[in-house]
Amino acid sequence: MSWIRILFIAISGILNAVGFFGLFLVFFPGLTVSWVGHLIWVIYVGFNRGHSPTQFGLTIALFVVNTLLMVIGSLTDNLLGAKKTREVGVPFWETLVSWLGMLIGGIFLTPIGGIAIALALLYILEYRRLNRDREKAWQATKALAFGYGSAAVIRLIMGFVMVCLWLVTVIYL
Repeated sequence: MSWIRILFIAISGILNAVGFFGLFLVFFPGLTVSWVGHLIWVIYVGFNRGHSPTQFGLTIALFVVNTLLMVIGSLTDNLLGAKKTREVGVPFWETLVSWLGMLIGGIFLTPIGGIAIALALLYILEYRRLNRDREKAWQATKALAFGYGSAAVIRLIMGFVMVCLWLVTVIYL
């Protein structure tokens, strides 16, 4: 094995690991980082076009699947959070304000602080909109938290599958 091949395996492997473990952070684009690691590898090996047609086709297919997982997973957070709040009647603008609070809070505090700000903002907005009904405001806040939590679990599963597909590409193709 040449040192260049080892270097490319190391770079793409590090990107896959950083991407996967970065999924534990709220604002880190872990799926995208893992995808870039896979992209670097398939470009380096030329999508295995010099090998058998089966290897070439499988390399392309696995990369396409990783690309789809990355795109779908990247949209999951916002879609699930918004979907769960819409189910309990939260106006879209409140979900958007809470998302902006999460973004700004996550940058200046921590990712956990960003989530806390998003949940607090939504609670306050719903509490005021619903004439100080604590129970309904709490239901909306729980819906947002459940949406974000569900999205995090889904993204972790997708990230794990992406790393496994990259490993198959490196080891078997």
